[in-house]
Formats: sequence, structure tokens, C-alpha cells
Amino acid sequence: MGLKKHHDFMWSFTKSFLFSLKRPVFAYLLTLSTSIILLCSGLIYYFEAGQNPRLETPFDGLYYSVTVMTGVGFGDIAPITTAGRILTIGMMLLGTAIFVCYTAVLSVSILEIEMSHFKDRNS
Repeated sequence: MGLKKHHDFMWSFTKSFLFSLKRPVFAYLLTLSTSIILLCSGLIYYFEAGQNPRLETPFDGLYYSVTVMTGVGFGDIAPITTAGRILTIGMMLLGTAIFVCYTAVLSVSILEIEMSHFKDRNS
């Protein structure tokens, strides 16, 4: 594939991929995951504030929730209350489920773009 064809293909793929992010299912998933993270942030702050010296502000709760639910889990903040630990287990499971959903939506988008390019080349 020539450099111009490769550039054109990549530009077309990028435009198609960005357009696919405007799908209602992606917006729903983004809204759902943001809502869950914010809810968990508030809950972890409620359970841990005043007892956990590493979790002092609502922003610490948000930071903790994002790191746990994305699977990063730096370990600089750890729950010390039973309720905080139970919530964290739920956050880990929800984070995994949300990640799988994002992967599925993005995979379908990429496959549809590839199929479209394949059909265009063979038409």
C-alpha cells in the first residue's frame, strides 16, 4: 500500500471511529459509568472519611474510585472499614464489567468500519 493510500485509509478509519463514538450506546455507557463512579466516590468517602487518614476529601474518594474501577489500583489509598472493603469489592467487579462493555462497543465499531472498507474495496 502506497503512503498516500495508507494515509487516506488511516484518516478515513479515524473519522469513522470518532463518528462511531457518537452512538447512543456509547453515550449511555459513558453516562452509566460516570454515574457509578460518582456514586461510589460518595459512598467510599462516607464510609472511610474520619477513619482513614489517606481519604480526607471528596476528591480523594473520586481518585480512589477511578483507580479501583479502571483496574489501576495504585495502592496509595486502601479501605480500612468493613463497609469500605465490601464497596471496593463491588467497585472492582463493576469496573471489570464496564470495561468489558466498552471493549465490546469499540470492537463492534472497529469491525463495522473494517467491513465497510472491505466492501468498498471489492465493489
